[in-house]
Amino acid sequence: MDSMLHATLGSFFSPRLEMRLYDRAEKFTGGSATNGNLLTYFHEHVHLFQALFTGYGHIQWSSSRQATGYAESKWRELWPAMNGPRLPLSNCNSNIKVSFDAWFIYQVFIEQNKIAQARYLVHPTTNSISSLNLSTIKFNWEISPIIQTPSGNKALCTKDILEGHAHFLECSYAVAVLSFPKIEADSREGLSETYTVAFDWFIKECGAERRHIFPVICDLALQTSWYPVVPRNEHEWQSTNPSWRFYLLTKAFTSRPDLSLGKHDTWQDQYLDFCNSLTDKCSFKRLEIILSERLDSLLLLEKKLGLSPLQRTMKTAMKYRLDTPWLTVDPTENNRELDLLFNEFRIPAVIVESRYQAQSPLEEDISTELIGELHFQAFVDQLLGNTSRIIKESNELECGFSRYEIFNGCPFQVSGDCMGRFNPKDGLPVPLNQDDNGVIQGCTFGAMFSSWGIKVEDLEVDYSTKFPEFS
Repeated sequence: MDSMLHATLGSFFSPRLEMRLYDRAEKFTGGSATNGNLLTYFHEHVHLFQALFTGYGHIQWSSSRQATGYAESKWRELWPAMNGPRLPLSNCNSNIKVSFDAWFIYQVFIEQNKIAQARYLVHPTTNSISSLNLSTIKFNWEISPIIQTPSGNKALCTKDILEGHAHFLECSYAVAVLSFPKIEADSREGLSETYTVAFDWFIKECGAERRHIFPVICDLALQTSWYPVVPRNEHEWQSTNPSWRFYLLTKAFTSRPDLSLGKHDTWQDQYLDFCNSLTDKCSFKRLEIILSERLDSLLLLEKKLGLSPLQRTMKTAMKYRLDTPWLTVDPTENNRELDLLFNEFRIPAVIVESRYQAQSPLEEDISTELIGELHFQAFVDQLLGNTSRIIKESNELECGFSRYEIFNGCPFQVSGDCMGRFNPKDGLPVPLNQDDNGVIQGCTFGAMFSSWGIKVEDLEVDYSTKFPEFS
């Protein structure tokens, strides 16, 4: 549901916990790595920590999976009424009821995406929720807070908070670990204001002498709750929107000139009290309540259905965070915490030059989940009609490796036996078969359809179809 988070030489995509680095691979490894590339690598890991250790990160990751899972499961329920599987949803048109049900599935996905994007980015034409034409929220609330900047008024969005926090820690890492001169670390040459606008406004409101509190406010801004799922009043909207939380928490901090984290060597003892005084003033849930909510939800899921490998990582992250409430807020001056984060929570998927790069051996179940989710998101894109131009014209299917340009993910694409797309009527380009141990070999994209009981030859694909007009 999130868009990409872009740094100068990298990006992070939260639904797949995936980092992409935009330079030659050797510039990120061994003795060839430059300081700039190392800082990019660190910056993108901050986004991973935001995903693993905050309420907002868990909610964005989980809601993306729930939205795509909902679309796929409801689509499968339509098969009997249309005598087999059809793509995209607009092609599920065997009768008017099926068309309406397919349109409704599409609208549910679009609704959730609109809400997520409204929080994440500044809307290009409006700052009023009522103008988004949502079905679940009809009120005339402001989407984002408006702040005053040297260039004029600006709507503050969640991406500004995420990138502002990551850039602050990147600069701190440059000074504390790489021994950069502070003036060099703080240089903004060629830098988008997305990385600095939240910090600059915070300094304007609170003063430069309180700059060390900025990452604390950023982290508290990201500690959102999933309850209620749909905000019922303006305060609930603001409490679930990190940009509003950042704005209101900063205002609360400004109103408390007496509030301090205390001395350099004892501030951890006062951390929760400090955070609670701010969240209480804003009538937000306290930090430990949010962290417990996320951990409890994973423990309940584990008991009922079990956890995926990445969900187990999220559970571990929340356990650490409850034990060390300040973990990930600003770990750059604590070598023990920094080592813990990079040893225990390294990004599982790193892509450089459109190829997976091995940081360390991945457990097989994590690799399976990463590849499965890659293919599943590619499929749901096609189910919604969001396809690349080339397959839209030919009514083909496209696997995750081809859709998201990962050229070494599949051995059959590396060898030239498969292009990553195919006409379903011709069958899989690499047939499936089982080895002596019962393990399925062949096209991993095709294995996903096999698990649903679908022969790809039975798929009816027509991307040119449109939904009827429903009101």
